[in-house]
Order: sequence, then structure tokens, then C-alpha cells
Amino acid sequence: MKRSQIFTSLMLFSLIIACSENKKSDAYTKTIPVKTVTINSATTQTSRNYAGVVEEESASALSFSISGNVLKVYVAEGQKVSKGTLLAQVSTETLQSACDAAQATLKQAEDAMRRMQTLYDNQSLPEIKYIEAQTKLEQAKSTAHIAEKNIADSKLYAPFDGIIGKRLIDIGENVIPGKPVFTLLKITSVKIKFSVSENEISNIDRYGEATVRVAALGDKEFKGFVTEKNIVANNITHTYDAKIKLGNSSGELIPGMVCRVMLNKNHDSGIFVLPNNSVLVSHDGHHFVWLVKNGCATAAAVTVGELTDFGVIVESGINAGDKVIVEGYQKVSEGMKVTEI
Repeated sequence: MKRSQIFTSLMLFSLIIACSENKKSDAYTKTIPVKTVTINSATTQTSRNYAGVVEEESASALSFSISGNVLKVYVAEGQKVSKGTLLAQVSTETLQSACDAAQATLKQAEDAMRRMQTLYDNQSLPEIKYIEAQTKLEQAKSTAHIAEKNIADSKLYAPFDGIIGKRLIDIGENVIPGKPVFTLLKITSVKIKFSVSENEISNIDRYGEATVRVAALGDKEFKGFVTEKNIVANNITHTYDAKIKLGNSSGELIPGMVCRVMLNKNHDSGIFVLPNNSVLVSHDGHHFVWLVKNGCATAAAVTVGELTDFGVIVESGINAGDKVIVEGYQKVSEGMKVTEI
């Protein structure tokens, strides 16, 4: 090979080596733009979601105190009623006849008593006869009072403001004393019932803050607190019932409405919430995040908790003031220089 050809080959080889070293150097000195979030020490709030249903504050079974045939029914299921509203009425034909007879007996007893009183005052009547007349008068008064009350009881009125839950009678039916004919629901306040799985029930705080969103009311939100938490699970579903009490003075929350329950919970300052995509999993199955320290990327092993609407809870591995890479982490490696954008 000629000397000139050897020299040219050496020059080309040197140039290739130099370019390779420059590329390698560029790889280590290249700065990657990343987006970060700074962990603060403020209390972190997370939220759990559950499906719930509106329930009445209380329910009363209403019934007539007399027997009779239903003459009129004035309300329907789902109808709102005020205290004193007439709900239904039974026929008073027989009752009125009994009342008229009782009034006639009372009048007769009163007349007899007046005659007996005159004789007694004149000492012309044995005391035993006088006492018998008094007794018959009192019995007549009692019978007349009962007859009048039966007529009054032929009409059934709402004992409080509420909503008709169930209507159990129709016109023409016979009713008997104590047999329920309506269910009246009290809804000045309501309860939101929701079910919680057995592995989450211990995390439900009684009197914990809650937000209820009702789809039937245009996703209107209501604020309340958990007031009840069962300690016995359902035998079939193995879930526990919990309830939230809400004021309902406007009456817009109606039993049976489906809603979404969001339970808000405050965590200690050592627990933080990060975006889901910023918490990565290594090849050996451990979780880690990328931090920015002294302008370089460095991996930090973390312990994660539950997944929430706001992100994943990180229980340990990071501290307040740390800067976590949330965008651009795909391009970084340990010790690589980064710039925050």
C-alpha cells in the first residue's frame, strides 16, 4: 500500500473516533427539559367514591282507629303533604246512626236525671235509685263521646309534614283498626345510605366530611357528615352500610334518588399525593419516582398507598420540598442533567 493511502486511512479512522467520542460526550452533557411538582408540607386531602341512595329520616305507618268502608282517598304515592292534610275517609253512615242513637240515649238519661234530682232533693227518692240514675247518665255520656269520636276518626290526617311512601288502600275496601293504609315519610332531613367493602370500612371516619352529588338534581352537591356506620356486615355481599345525614328543608331530596358519595379524608403531612403516571415500577417490581437534585435526575424508591381521584398516595420515600418529575421522565436516567420548564 502506498504511503499516501495509509495516511488517508489513518486520518479517516481518527476522524471516526473523534466523532464517536463527541457524540458520547454530548449524551452525557445534554440537558433534558422536564416538568416537576414541588412537594409541600400541607395536609393532603383524598376522596373515596361510593354509590348511594336517599332514604327518609323516618317512616310512620298510618292506620284508622275504626273499622269501615273506604269512601275516599285524597293522596297518591310520592305526593308531598303537610301536617293536617286529609289523606282518606271511611263511610260514616253506620257511625252516624250509632251516634244518633247514643245522643238519644244521652238525652233520655239527662231527662231522667233531672226528675230524679227533684225527687232526691225532696227526700222522696232512695239514694240507691239516685245513684243508678247518675250511673246511667255517665254511661250515656261516655257512649255519646265514643260515637262522636268514631265519626271524627273516620277521617285520617297527616300527623306531620312528609311524603306518601306507600298507599295500601283503594276506594271500596274495608279497613280494620291498626291495619296500615299509608306509609308517611319524614324528609325534613334525609339519610344517604351507601355500602362499603370490608377492607375499607375501617377507613370510614364517623363524622368525617362527605360530599353528595345527586344526578336527578343536575349533579347538585350537598355537604354533610357520616353519622352512622354499621359494625355487622351483610351476610351475602359482605359489605357494611354507612349513612350521611343531610338537611332537606326544601324537600328536593326524595327517597329513592341515586347519588354519588365522596368521602374526603385528611392525611398527615408525611403522606403525599402524586399524579399516577409519575410513580413508576422498576424491573424488580418496586415503585420509584424521579427527583431533581442539584440539576440532575435521581431515582427515589417510594412506598405507595391507595389510588384516589387526585392521584396515588405516596406514604414514604419523599419529603416536603422535593421536586418530582411528572413530565419528561421517560428520557432521563440516573445522574442526567435536567432543566425545569
